[in-house]
Amino acid sequence: MIAGKLSSYIDSLAASVVAEPSLLQRQFSGVSIDSRTIRKGNLFFCVVGEHHDGHDFIAEAQAKGAAAIVVEKAHEFDADKVAITDLIRVPDTLTALGNLAQEYLKQINPRKVAVTGTNGKTTCKNMITAILRPRYRTCTTCGNFNNLYGVPLSIFQFDHDCEVAVLEFGMSTAGEISRLVEIVDPDIRVILNVGPAHLETMKTVDAIAEAKFEILQHARESDWAVLNDDDPHIRSRRHRYKMNQSTFGSSSECRIRPQEVFTNGSGRTHLVYRQQDIRLPIIGRHHLPNCLAAIAVAEIVGIEPSLIKAGLENYQPEEYRMATFLVGDVTIVNDAYNANPVSMAAAFEAVAAMPVEGKRVALLGDMLELGDAAADYHAQVGRQLVAAGFTQALLVGEFAQVVRDAAIEAGFSANGIEVFTEVSETVERLHTLLQSGDLLLLKASRALQLEKVEIALRATLGRRS
Repeated sequence: MIAGKLSSYIDSLAASVVAEPSLLQRQFSGVSIDSRTIRKGNLFFCVVGEHHDGHDFIAEAQAKGAAAIVVEKAHEFDADKVAITDLIRVPDTLTALGNLAQEYLKQINPRKVAVTGTNGKTTCKNMITAILRPRYRTCTTCGNFNNLYGVPLSIFQFDHDCEVAVLEFGMSTAGEISRLVEIVDPDIRVILNVGPAHLETMKTVDAIAEAKFEILQHARESDWAVLNDDDPHIRSRRHRYKMNQSTFGSSSECRIRPQEVFTNGSGRTHLVYRQQDIRLPIIGRHHLPNCLAAIAVAEIVGIEPSLIKAGLENYQPEEYRMATFLVGDVTIVNDAYNANPVSMAAAFEAVAAMPVEGKRVALLGDMLELGDAAADYHAQVGRQLVAAGFTQALLVGEFAQVVRDAAIEAGFSANGIEVFTEVSETVERLHTLLQSGDLLLLKASRALQLEKVEIALRATLGRRS
């Protein structure tokens, strides 16, 4: 964890004013941007967010023992409410946060891996970490902390003896990944895929592709790019960059290509690579590219095939990402962490490959941030419900009726597809609908919080069984 005298880091903050010179001699430990979770001795940054302004919580941070407060120089304060002597003024607190993370990462000096893509970033990052940890002291971003706030906060948690840092880069607008590259300066840069997401801000998939390729900006020829050669948006752009490239995919020209791929009876993928039969502990063939990218990174840093196999088989799937379990005698597949058109189709494909004694039932919510194309993409979901073999569907959200109409037009029984106003209304219906041997898929964008349905069903179905 980052710690030390403020004087050791003040240059990286580009502070314009330090209220009290003696402040620089203070020791701090850890960084916070949330007064609710701040700990004594933290350096508190007053970041201005979409819903909250950290400057409104300075008094609370001081009361909890913050070592110092980083504020924007243009902000005015009431000296009766705020201890001015604790303040470090900077031009922009978010920029200063990133600059401090950049400086700390330089001090640690690990090898740095950065992963981006429309889908699979967290899964791939954690697969890489699972492979590398037995060989190297490996640090990684917390959960899906992948934006201009989350990446720095994760870096501040890294240990000083970290040998490899594995981070994920997310984006919703152009320029975000470029800034993350500036902060991290990765040695190995992974692009998993490009697909429709954040179309409200990005407008086109081509614009998304250009934003993802910001991860290759300012790369040295000695750096590595790990690229999905099956993705046309990646394949058409990768020749622009003069650096080491390790491609993965199905083509014989790819550097990382499995000898064989098959799905077992439970829906889990097996692949054979360099004579190693690797059994992935996660449902769905759509995780294969994440696995191949992780293998590519592992080979670049010198991990032998047997350790790659062991790492991948010991990888623990993330919460709400194709998490599969029995509640009583009903199988629940909780893929409710997030949703976009590509991940929705992948979840349907995975469930279609799973053996089911009873009904295939889907509880689906909206895919958010799709802009003007939202209705078309939701109609596509309705058609895919039929192709995937679902016989019952419960729909929630603004586009639920669009999904229902498209599904019925494609042949789904009108009696088998229901629209609800609130997620909470679906629990009682599922309790009566689900029977022994049925399978339920939960899938929606994160804001709908479908994981609450899982919690409720564990109680209701558990009591029934």
